[in-house]
Amino acid sequence: MKMGTVKILAASTLMVLSFCVHAKAAKNAKDEKNSEKQKIQKVKVVDSVEDEGSFQAKNIDVRVGNVKYKIRGSSGNFQMLVYNSAEIPVSLFSSNDEYTSSFYDLKIGKRIFRLNETAGVITGARKNDLGGQMVYIIPNKARLFVKYERVKNDSGANSEIIKVSAVVMNKGKKTETFALKSVLDTVLGEKTGPHFSTATEEAIDSERQFRNMKNVKWILSSDKKVSVQFLVSGADVTEPEVISMCNKDFSALSNWIPVINSERNFDSVISYNNSALSFVWNGVELEPGASHTFCYYMALTTDSVPADGEKFISWYEKKYGHETVDNKYSVKDFEDAYQRALDKYNSGEFKEAYEIVMDLWKNPENRNDRLEELKKAIENELGDSEEPEEPYDYDEDLPPGAMEDDSQEQPSQGKDPKFDLNMLSSDQLDHKYIRGLLDRINSLENEDGKIDRNEILRLNAELDVILEKLRQK
Repeated sequence: MKMGTVKILAASTLMVLSFCVHAKAAKNAKDEKNSEKQKIQKVKVVDSVEDEGSFQAKNIDVRVGNVKYKIRGSSGNFQMLVYNSAEIPVSLFSSNDEYTSSFYDLKIGKRIFRLNETAGVITGARKNDLGGQMVYIIPNKARLFVKYERVKNDSGANSEIIKVSAVVMNKGKKTETFALKSVLDTVLGEKTGPHFSTATEEAIDSERQFRNMKNVKWILSSDKKVSVQFLVSGADVTEPEVISMCNKDFSALSNWIPVINSERNFDSVISYNNSALSFVWNGVELEPGASHTFCYYMALTTDSVPADGEKFISWYEKKYGHETVDNKYSVKDFEDAYQRALDKYNSGEFKEAYEIVMDLWKNPENRNDRLEELKKAIENELGDSEEPEEPYDYDEDLPPGAMEDDSQEQPSQGKDPKFDLNMLSSDQLDHKYIRGLLDRINSLENEDGKIDRNEILRLNAELDVILEKLRQK
């Protein structure tokens, strides 16, 4: 096949895939527009986040220190930027398509919910003095409350430390197992390489999967000038069950844990040299109303300063041990005390109400917007602390979409089958064949029952060789 023909076919493949994506987006937009015409039951965000204060379904930008958070309360998407000494912001994650390639998945039993695009998921955002916060609510099922907070410390580290805490609460009526997944479409390592490094590997430019975080310790994404170091072990970090490095398109597939080929680079038919991180945490069994916190840290540096997050981890462990600070904060205890204060305020017992509020105020973890409103109301002996600011309307009756995950979550083993570049036929380089190959892979990964991993590995190996052949043309 001539070089020009291959390029045309490759371009045709991208056009076909792009057309499918845009067609689906257009259909979703039309469905959303039609649903707006229907009579809906109005729900305020604060009604669904009663123990954490008011969130808003609007876009919020907030800068704390050298870090800027762009959080989209209307869609659940997010981005982070860090400012260098020249006050130039640098994105840590991909900004394409309004940040949709970085997202959270929540697994309830065997159902997987994509939290930034699933119909019926309520999202909201807000800011505070420490950073940005987001909430995702699957009505009558679950709530995910995510906090991005600047950490003040005396570790002597040159890095700016950000704590990421994700609190999952069971909002259903029965005990369920909840597991969390975070996908981050990193960009820094794509510019100069290597894509990633860890405490044990200096340069990683192909897919990897890790299950022992104590050896990995951290994962670095850097362009030599700006670095983000994900601290995944030590201190009060919730160590992930699995961390995967793969192409961002593979990380977005419906399988809970990506199938990894250590000899495959970060290319796909749709995107080239595009790497992403997938964090998957072990599931926890939660009774109705119970919650669990998953957390990790990010160490950020600019101006070619090496990231030194390990200094912070060492300092933390010397000062606090491995105690999880978030677990000291009880949502139930806070809510009970807040309600007592509110009852006394409503009955005119301002002094007693103020004592309860100030006792809660001593703990920074308690200082949400709602408590602050009640504090001010008592101080002024007026105001309505229960009125949320700028409530937003949602359709509570929209059915949450979900994907079924019945896969046997096991890491890939052994070497993948090999294909000879010189033995490829012209039919295998045709865009229709490549599209069929991708459809077959996706179909196998979404099949009910036991997944044929050997077949998936074989098809992925064939796809790798086809891509390599096309690049040589």
